[in-house]
Amino acid sequence: MPRFTRSLCLNANMQPLGVISWRRAITLFFINQENPSKGLEVIEYYNDDYIKTSYRSYQVPSVVRSPIYIKQRKNTITFSRKNVFIRDGLICQYCHKPFPPNELEYDHVIPRSKWDEKWGTPTTYTNIVTCCQRCNRQKDNKTLKECGMKLLREPKIPGPHQYILGVTPWSTIPEQWLKYLPPLYKTISERFNTNN
Repeated sequence: MPRFTRSLCLNANMQPLGVISWRRAITLFFINQENPSKGLEVIEYYNDDYIKTSYRSYQVPSVVRSPIYIKQRKNTITFSRKNVFIRDGLICQYCHKPFPPNELEYDHVIPRSKWDEKWGTPTTYTNIVTCCQRCNRQKDNKTLKECGMKLLREPKIPGPHQYILGVTPWSTIPEQWLKYLPPLYKTISERFNTNN
């Protein structure tokens, strides 16, 4: 079994599409050998990581690319804790310090108890920010004015081009992927040394 179990998949224009298993990457690589308009091309391999069969060894693909352009739908990003953390770069929006994902929480800027129901749900991208545990306790059930805290930046709905399917703040981001990922992921990886 290889050390790395996932491969980053790129579009024909070298933009990341998402993450697939190494098994799927190898299968689609062999399909590409038979029919170059199908399957995937291998762009990079993991160093010293091989799959051994009774006949031979194969290097594990780290980055693969579709030979044809895949048109992506630019849908809105589903609201989730992971996507809020990525949007905010794993930085507490109150004390402005970076934290590992397991030391972060999310906070309602306007507390649920003070939220007007006619505005819809209070748990939205524009009312939720990443915060550390200490700041979350300090802010408690208060507005920013009541607690005297200031936001690093106003929370906004993130654009879909910033997110890569299958890569989370909790993921180990292999070194070979970094040059293909949006700057947000590079910053997260460098900040917490998550790359191998």
